Amino acid sequence: MDITKLDLKKTLVAGSALAVVSAFVPQTVGTAVAGVVTMNVDVQIVTAVTLATPTDLDFGRIAKSGVLSGTHVLDHDGTNSTTATNGTVVVAGTAGGFQITGGQTAGSVQVTAGAAVSYDGGNIILDQLYIGGAGITGTITVVAGATAAGVFSGGSPDVDVGGRLSFSGTPINGDFTGGSISITINDVP
Repeated sequence: MDITKLDLKKTLVAGSALAVVSAFVPQTVGTAVAGVVTMNVDVQIVTAVTLATPTDLDFGRIAKSGVLSGTHVLDHDGTNSTTATNGTVVVAGTAGGFQITGGQTAGSVQVTAGAAVSYDGGNIILDQLYIGGAGITGTITVVAGATAAGVFSGGSPDVDVGGRLSFSGTPINGDFTGGSISITINDVP
């Protein structure tokens, strides 16, 4: 039994020694030197671009004296700058338009035109728009289904819209109505 007591003492002494040794282990977690910066944080809240009161784009009446081909352009100011081959403008068209009812201070904008409008099995296609007028700086030309950059003038809310008809094949006579194209304007930084 004395041996057992002796072994128990060795165990206690050994355990104490471990406790003492572990108390002297140096800390390995150090404090890193960190840089600090302070910055200002800004935000600008503006009225979203909103558009309203659209008026229709009407290309007027074009008389053909043979196969109608090429393009017919009605500018945003209502003038006919190009008339298709073998075509004569009998009744002048009128530019379409809309108003900017919000976001006039947007400045730089992106204008997106919806898909091309097709009539007569594709023999007549509205494939391009011309956006201008008092509410826009300069003229924005946007191909149907695409996006173009532009600038609001910040003054008048009025925007005028012209377009280009492309003719192919042999367009038949008739009234072509009911088609529409969307115009989306987004504020960009």
